[in-house]
Amino acid sequence: MTVEIDVLYNGFPGTASNSFLGWSSITLLRSQDRLCLVDTGAHGARLWLIQALKNRGLECRDIDFVFLTHLHFDHADNVSLFPQAIFYFSKAEWNYANNLNDPVVEEGVLPLLKTFDKVLLEKDGQEIMPGVYSLMTPGHTPGSSSLLVDGLNGKTVITGDAVKNLIELATGNVAMTQSIKTSQKSIKKIKALAKWVVPGHDCLLGIDEGRIFRKGENTITLTLPDGIFIDGKNVVALSLDK
Repeated sequence: MTVEIDVLYNGFPGTASNSFLGWSSITLLRSQDRLCLVDTGAHGARLWLIQALKNRGLECRDIDFVFLTHLHFDHADNVSLFPQAIFYFSKAEWNYANNLNDPVVEEGVLPLLKTFDKVLLEKDGQEIMPGVYSLMTPGHTPGSSSLLVDGLNGKTVITGDAVKNLIELATGNVAMTQSIKTSQKSIKKIKALAKWVVPGHDCLLGIDEGRIFRKGENTITLTLPDGIFIDGKNVVALSLDK
């Protein structure tokens, strides 16, 4: 079964001097007549997510499944848009998030998720829909998980923050992880399975005989209020070097 993979928004790496940027990837999967959204983004992405679905002739209510790679704010803030969906995330992540020891977990979504239909995943290979399977990839959080997808152009792993960007996939040098060794083990696992990777905070990455590359550009455009400028510009584009 071949699955259509549609990256609604590329993630973008980095932090600001006063906060996380929280610009994470959001991906839509189509298999037969079913739709699965992978992560829901930060609250600041809410209107853009709704519009991205509308641009594809979809409403939030059309989503059948939501897979959450983990429960940090920048990946799970908008779960309230999809009360009709069945949610998938790992049992280990659910237990970890409910301990409330991680300040980046979005506590406000936990009461909602308790009321929503959900499946708590415990191992690799559990089917979310035809051609889409769970992959346990802990490290960033103890319950981080990914999706292994039978994509049109080859096996694709949608990783959340198990792989945040090109450098992490290429080198195994990870930042912001609960366990460096565990993260590196998960990255090796992903690289052994995937031809393509949708990371948490970068654009689509390809793997070709050990070479890691970006598929296309990754650019974020910042628009400032009228009369406010950076280096004389009201609109500033940030593009990652290839």
